[in-house]
Amino acid sequence: MGELDHYSRLVGDVYELSGDPRQWGILLEGVTRFIDGRVGQLAVFSLKQQTKPTWRVWGHDHNDYKTFLYRHATEDPRLSYILSNPGRVICGEDGVDPDQFRASALFREVVEPMDIEHSLVSYFAQEADVMATICAMRGRAQGPFGQAERQKLGLVVPHLRRAFELYALLDEAKAKVGDIAAALDIVDAGIFLVDAEMHVAHVNRAGESMVKSGDITVRQGKLAFRDDRASRQVASAVALALAAARGEANITHAEHMEVPRAGEDAGPYRVSLHPLPAGEGSPRLATRSQIAVVVRQPGRGGADVARRIQTTFKLTPSEAALAAALAVGASLADFAQQRNVALSTARSQLKALYEKTGTNRQGELVARLRESVDLSLV
Repeated sequence: MGELDHYSRLVGDVYELSGDPRQWGILLEGVTRFIDGRVGQLAVFSLKQQTKPTWRVWGHDHNDYKTFLYRHATEDPRLSYILSNPGRVICGEDGVDPDQFRASALFREVVEPMDIEHSLVSYFAQEADVMATICAMRGRAQGPFGQAERQKLGLVVPHLRRAFELYALLDEAKAKVGDIAAALDIVDAGIFLVDAEMHVAHVNRAGESMVKSGDITVRQGKLAFRDDRASRQVASAVALALAAARGEANITHAEHMEVPRAGEDAGPYRVSLHPLPAGEGSPRLATRSQIAVVVRQPGRGGADVARRIQTTFKLTPSEAALAAALAVGASLADFAQQRNVALSTARSQLKALYEKTGTNRQGELVARLRESVDLSLV
């Protein structure tokens, strides 16, 4: 898988997995591998210490790392530097004298045996009193993280921050029915809370807008789609997902389904299913709801992407057209052929894009463009 594909999938995982700490290991593996780390840690904690930290580690034994966190982390001389740089991507060892750090008991007893001398950290996502931090580590043999790795994590962190702010908001609202409804309404995806028979218990604001469009309907209280085949497909998938959540069935994958929309130019909705907690003590928005059917809008058209990129980077119309094409996967030769321009002209426009976006390579440029319009999320 190419670097751009890795990045796109990783950003998708950020939004899909951040709200479920049980899935953080998958997310951590993706982030850590993306920036060439060996061990990764993700933690969410309360600044007021009202709740215990929620954390996961990838690439190291869970119990050994837990001992480090609970017994030695506060002794780390890099900590004050990390905490004084919220929102930034930093190399943790930049804030300490390397010789003094290696002479410390923490280094001899923890860092060196665990082979995690070098770290790349971001401390982010304040929502109420909740903070989150992500850290990738590696040993002396791999050497310190460089600018390239720092830039890669910098591409991911804005998405992590956005996802974890929502996670913190929803987590804080779990005990309050009204707050949960309000939290759902700020999500731009349609969320339909239904039971096993597809009876609708709650629809958020984005979902209500989708119903008004006519491609999604509520027939006799049940969620349905304009396309009857799609309705049957989603209903069958809901039944399977709920059976699997009860341990009564196995599923080999849980990928998004595509639901067609009316109109030749209308892209399909992307539908995913998320069974809700079944425990009696779990706060519920509606007693009949068993699963959340999440419906995402189709991707933006090329013209919309070009307009947004043009505004963001102050490009000419021709430069914006090239940028939009590159952002959705076209090659320079493809663009030149489609626009009926000389390849040399396209190369000149590409050079201008490098200058205006502060990039040097085509892969770096595409990642910057995709981040600016969140293409992987639509």
